[in-house]
Parts: sequence; C-alpha cells; structure tokens
Amino acid sequence: MRVTRALVRPISASPFDDAKVAEPPNASEVVALGDGRFLFCDNNVSDTLFEMRLNRRGLLHGRLLRHTISGVSPQFYDDFEGMALAADESRRYLVLATSFSLKVKRRRAALKSRRGRRAIERESLLRVTLGTGRDHQAEIIPGFRSWLYEHTPDLGKRWRKSQMRIPDDGGLNVEGLAWNPKTNELLFGIRTPVIDGRPVVLRVRVGRIGGPWNLSRFEMLPPVLLDLESHDRGERGIRTLEYDAAHDRVLIVTGNARSGDKVPFELCAWDGSPTGRLTRFPGVRFDPRFRVEGVTPGTIGGREAMVFVDDRGGYQVLWGDDPRLHHPERTPSRRSAARSNASARGHAV
Repeated sequence: MRVTRALVRPISASPFDDAKVAEPPNASEVVALGDGRFLFCDNNVSDTLFEMRLNRRGLLHGRLLRHTISGVSPQFYDDFEGMALAADESRRYLVLATSFSLKVKRRRAALKSRRGRRAIERESLLRVTLGTGRDHQAEIIPGFRSWLYEHTPDLGKRWRKSQMRIPDDGGLNVEGLAWNPKTNELLFGIRTPVIDGRPVVLRVRVGRIGGPWNLSRFEMLPPVLLDLESHDRGERGIRTLEYDAAHDRVLIVTGNARSGDKVPFELCAWDGSPTGRLTRFPGVRFDPRFRVEGVTPGTIGGREAMVFVDDRGGYQVLWGDDPRLHHPERTPSRRSAARSNASARGHAV
C-alpha cells in the first residue's frame, strides 16, 4: 500500500536537551561511528565534534560526548558544513570541509562582488585520523577552495561569478560532503550556486584516503548536475548528502538555496550516475522548523535506521522498515518534463 503524502505527519526534531552544552548545537553534518553511535559537527565550534548515543528506541542516551581535534590551530579552519567518514585497511578518518563561502563584508554594497571577503579559515579541507579515545589528530590542506575553482570545468557565468559573491547572492556555499569507497571519491554537495535550476555535486577522486594528505593526490572529475525539477518559489540546493553503502546510493536532502526562500526540505537518493537522476521519498516530509543539515544511514540496536540532525539543535530517527522509505518515486527527467509541458501547452483551451 502506497503512503498517501497528505496523511503523513511531518518529521519534527527532538532537542538534544544536554545541560552540559551552553547553547543548542548548530549541527551541520552527521556520520555513523557504530551501532547507536553518531558524530556530528557544529559549524559554530571549530575544534570539537559531538557524539550522541541513541538507545534501542532511538532516544538520546546520556549527554553529548565531546571529541577534540588536535594538531592544527583552529585559526586555520572555521564553519564546518561537511563531514564524511572513510577508512583504509587499518584506520578510520573523518574528512571535514569548511563552507568555502565568503564572509559578509558589506551586505548592502551596490556591487555584489564587494559584499564579501575571503577568509583563509573557510578555505580548508581537513583529514582527521580517528584514535581510540576522543582526541584526534588532524592534517590540513589550506587554500582548497582555490584548487576547487581552478580545476572545476567551466559551469557557466553563474559559477564564475560565484567565486566573488556571498551565498545569498549565489556565491559558493558547500553544505554536504560524502565519501564513496567504491570509487574513492569525495562528493561535495553545493547549496549555492544552483546551475540552470539544478543542484551541483563536485566529484574529487583521492589516490588513497590513508596516503599523504596533499593536492597532488587529488583529481577533479566531471561534476554532476542533479536532474531535479523545482516547482518551489525559490531555488533548491543541497543541504546534506551521505553515501549509503547498504543500498549503494547517495542520500541527499535538498532545501532552500538562499536563506530567504521558502522551500521545503526533501529527502532524495542518487544512484551515482552522471545523468544525476534522483528518486524522491514523497512520504518523508519535514516540519518547517526542522532545518535538516545532516543525514546518515546506520544501525541502532542492530536495526537499520536513518538519522537526521537539525542546525537548531535537534535530531530525529527514521527506522529502515518505515513504509515511507519503501515507495520512492523517480523524478521525471528534465527532458521528459519539458515534453510534457509542451504537450500540455499544445492541448490547452
């Protein structure tokens, strides 16, 4: 039986409710460390990650546990928006991406190119080697933002202009990061700019995730423009993405590209194909107050689950056997949608 979208209650966030944390964490990405263990980054806290442990009911068990990042001064990284978990034969790593966005300098300047300024702490890519405790050593690639622009194929005028604009003017803003172990690719989910109405995934192949951490081992692959028709009032960008090894797919949550747009969050899956074709989960709806900035597959008590985090300080679990996940719908390709629209116009009276 198919899930009727109108009858489904929207998913809302449960607050972390941790008295040890002064302010609700601004959770911006999440990964699964193990059964019932999930780690998220806070884009307002540079040198600390937070672990939440969930019981068999999917509820927070105990307080949030702090994981510290050592080895690199926090003055060289800030505004973490993407995090991916990777592994080689002997170790596990976290790759952490800053937003690569400009800082606001003069929001109301007449020229959009003068509203922002570059900040070195927002241009870095980190690799963190996970230790046995909760203190982990990091290595940094400074200036990764410049490398990204130099090696990305020309995506047109909007992409070229994005280098010198703040996100709300269509400037670069990375909000998702995933690691595909089958292809050794880092996948960067772009919130802005949106190119020709399509969200962008940048693909970077890494020679060996546990090898030397430098740009000589990186190879830019052709980007993918997701085949997603948006019928919302504003543009739809990528707010988070994560590789789902159990189903060989990339989970993607899309939402408003620019901060003022009223665009609901949606859960999709991408099979990794260069065409960017997506499947939507129409039964999965989010409460408008739930700003989904992290998603990860995992297990809780041995049970398959999907965990979401909210940048206002909350989380939620969707169990793998939830019927809302069993009826995905392929999004119509832009070409077939154009044909349908043309046909409809031809038969209009």
